[in-house]
Amino acid sequence: MKTKKYQLKNGLTVLLTESRKSPVVSVQMWVRTGSADENPSQAGISHFIEHLVFKGTKKFGVGEVASFVEGSGGELNAYTSFDQTVFHVTIASSKADVALESISEMMGFPRFDPEEIDKEREVVIEEIKRGHDSPGRRSSQLMFSTAFKKHPYGRPVIGYDRIIRKVSVSTLKKYYQDRYCPRNMFLVVTGDFESALMKKSVQSFFGTFTDYSVRKVKRTKEPASKSPLVKVEKTAFKETMISATWKIPSVQHEDVPALDLLALILGQGDSSRLVRKMRIESPLVHSVGTSAFTPIDTGLFVLSMSLDAEHLDQALEIVEQEIATIRQSAPSSEEMAKALVCLASEQIYSMETVDGLSRSFGHMEFYLRDPGAFNDYLKKLKALKAEDLVRIARKYLKAETLRLTALTDGDPGKLSARLKQFALRQKQFKAKKIEVSKGKSQPLKLKAKGLGLSGQQVTEKLRLPGGGLLLLRDERETPTVSMRIALGGGLLVEPPGKDGLTELFTRVWSAGGKKYDETAINQKVDSLAAGFGTFGGRNTMGMSADFISDFDGEMWDLIEDVLVSPTLPPAVFEREKEVLLRQIKFRRDNPAQVCMRAFTDSLFGDHPYAKEMQGTEESLPAISVNDIKDHHRKVFTKGNVSMCLTGDFSSLEWRRRLEKFVERLPDGPSLIREVPHQAPTKNIRKYQHLKKEQSHLVVGYRGLSLSDQRRWALQVMQAVLAGQGGRLFIELRDKKSLAYSVSPLRMEGLGTGYFGAYIACSPEKATLAEQMIHEEFQKIMDHLIPDDELARAKNFLVGRTAIDLQRKSAICNSLLFDEIYGLDSEESLRPAERYDRVTAEDIRKLAREIFERPSVTSLVGPLEPEKEPS
Repeated sequence: MKTKKYQLKNGLTVLLTESRKSPVVSVQMWVRTGSADENPSQAGISHFIEHLVFKGTKKFGVGEVASFVEGSGGELNAYTSFDQTVFHVTIASSKADVALESISEMMGFPRFDPEEIDKEREVVIEEIKRGHDSPGRRSSQLMFSTAFKKHPYGRPVIGYDRIIRKVSVSTLKKYYQDRYCPRNMFLVVTGDFESALMKKSVQSFFGTFTDYSVRKVKRTKEPASKSPLVKVEKTAFKETMISATWKIPSVQHEDVPALDLLALILGQGDSSRLVRKMRIESPLVHSVGTSAFTPIDTGLFVLSMSLDAEHLDQALEIVEQEIATIRQSAPSSEEMAKALVCLASEQIYSMETVDGLSRSFGHMEFYLRDPGAFNDYLKKLKALKAEDLVRIARKYLKAETLRLTALTDGDPGKLSARLKQFALRQKQFKAKKIEVSKGKSQPLKLKAKGLGLSGQQVTEKLRLPGGGLLLLRDERETPTVSMRIALGGGLLVEPPGKDGLTELFTRVWSAGGKKYDETAINQKVDSLAAGFGTFGGRNTMGMSADFISDFDGEMWDLIEDVLVSPTLPPAVFEREKEVLLRQIKFRRDNPAQVCMRAFTDSLFGDHPYAKEMQGTEESLPAISVNDIKDHHRKVFTKGNVSMCLTGDFSSLEWRRRLEKFVERLPDGPSLIREVPHQAPTKNIRKYQHLKKEQSHLVVGYRGLSLSDQRRWALQVMQAVLAGQGGRLFIELRDKKSLAYSVSPLRMEGLGTGYFGAYIACSPEKATLAEQMIHEEFQKIMDHLIPDDELARAKNFLVGRTAIDLQRKSAICNSLLFDEIYGLDSEESLRPAERYDRVTAEDIRKLAREIFERPSVTSLVGPLEPEKEPS
């Protein structure tokens, strides 16, 4: 796969990469400007401008760019970081000109209408408030502001509300004109196209851009650090968040490959040192990880963890031990080999989607001016020796540059003192001779070459003896395989008083077989750069695996062991029960989850769908190891198992393997069943007080079941409301600036479901938001959807399906669960005909039925409206 790089006369660089995997194209514009290019009085305007170019151009009015793209079946969005701003459209290759025109209009001809700018100020401020309510975002902002006191990386990308409220139109225009210049941007186009024709289209849409001069920016340098620094902030979050950072060089430095390898070995994947010791061997943390942040300027080596404060001392002791170890003893050959495979596999997995390829090429071009730089990066990785990582750890994990930050609802003085003790001990490190372990382990070789189109894909469907189902689908465009095994179960079969049994079972089930214990499984999965896990839902539970075709046999060896001989270890059972109880304690840190939970509880009442998937503080202690074993016997039967494989594999070999597995199972029926649902007979309204900056609101109704053929009409109705070109976004966000997050909600289950809308907004806006949601529902009841809007919704759905189905995992899920629920799986892969049959009258009739049912309203926030909106 070769990228063609050239430059237009106006200075715009263009990267074209042909990929025939799917009839899809990704168009991305990378702008070489981000929040670090702002001065302090402009903080946040790069992100603000990212919003504003969607608010009208020379050709398109407010919301029309989104409608143009979504009405053609595409997706569009953008993001801003410290160093860059990126705008991206993914769309069917036959509509590539739509993507090019949309990006060219936003990049070359935005209106910057003062009235629209004022409206969008409120939207960005809502986004800022959302961040204030998020433990992760708050922790990240504290970490960067402590690590960078002078350099602009210390300011949040999103900026500050005081600046967004006041920044002038002229300042915004000037910044745009100075930085959004052809020579400061580059275009990435990847997918199914002919380069010669694409070049002509690119010239047509971007060749007219004026070659403005780029205003150069001189970023403030960060002074050298001479001693560690600790900063602790008191918050209302129940979860304690800790970050440790050390200064490292920029992305172009020769040490970056070694830093990436070091981060992977220390804290990425379940077999990494910190995750294994702090989450697997002992459940001290909710999460822990390490990463190397290597931007244009000085970066950070980051270690972050979230935990209950009572485990802080133990967690810090382990961190201290592991840092000391990596600065003294070289990683094992097995660790080195595993890390190399994981990093090298990124190239293969990125090939699954045109977006992934564009991101990869764009990243390399942005930072290294070479879209093919990944190959050089791999060569440098492979040249590293284990002892090189010790030298890197000694060079960069130094006390002088250490910054420790924390969020706590406890005593900040006490936590600060403990972190200062940790920092002091880091200063006491004395380097000795590097210890190198003996033995060699060669990393497994990967084939990163696409295999070409498979032709017309056909799903082989087999009904196995005893009633089991096996689906096999050949998809050879990339050398990967996706596998799903599903069992009827989930919330529908949990015994009374045992809420959380499914979740607990799936966590214990994957923790070992006779051949592989939990540690060996994690080591094996990470060494194969695979994805492996279990899942539980409302109606099913099961196992998933995504892996590279070269590792087919080794993955089956592991999967078979867990399927055939699960040990269901009691120690893992007790550990995961403790983890779940802790997660329940932290739930109120996530107001959107609290809001949604109250909605489903009220709507479903005594139905199993009202159960809490993770269980409750009352139900989890009532679950025993024997309950787990009984559950295993109940669900693992011939008639209750369904399996699907998609990808590059031997159909005959996998059929033999899975048939042999099913033969071992006892006879038994499918547990997929409908449970009667007594829907609410009157309106229900729930309010929960949470002291947050935003209120979270869900307004919903009983919806449809999976077996209801009107679900196609309901999906089209949802699409009318959804997306940046949908009614909820345009009316509540674009026109009224009520929220950053607003969207319709839809779920079809066995025998019941729900439909509604969600919004997060400032508390004083909640009453109007609720009123407008009801108004939008009423409009659909009262008026037929116009033809052009109906066409936009249908195209949006068809295009979204094609984009989603680039991934084999998405194909696998779609095939398997449609067959389990008795639906036409091929219809879901090619839904255009079903959507075409939906009429405006079908939608109005269905809307009248759903929205005339009793409503359920859930509101979470610091302020309860005085009265219910009429």
